[in-house]
Amino acid sequence: MSTPAFTEQSLGKRGSRVITAGAAVEGNFAIIVAGPRGATLSAITCSNKEDASDLVGTLPAGYTSYGNFTSITVTGATSSIEAYNA
Repeated sequence: MSTPAFTEQSLGKRGSRVITAGAAVEGNFAIIVAGPRGATLSAITCSNKEDASDLVGTLPAGYTSYGNFTSITVTGATSSIEAYNA
């Protein structure tokens, strides 16, 4: 019996990437989670989330969102996002 895709993603079996302040990071991410000090986003692209641009700003620590994220820009010296591969 195979593991459903959503379970693999939520358990991190497909891998993840920690994104800190810097240039826009592009990829194909299914889940984003704000790091322990929260995250400040200056841009985000998500093809299947209506009004995804509303996520731009400061997210509290542990904030989690699901979607088809393809570009994320994190700002702020202590900000981080863990982005789980789709």
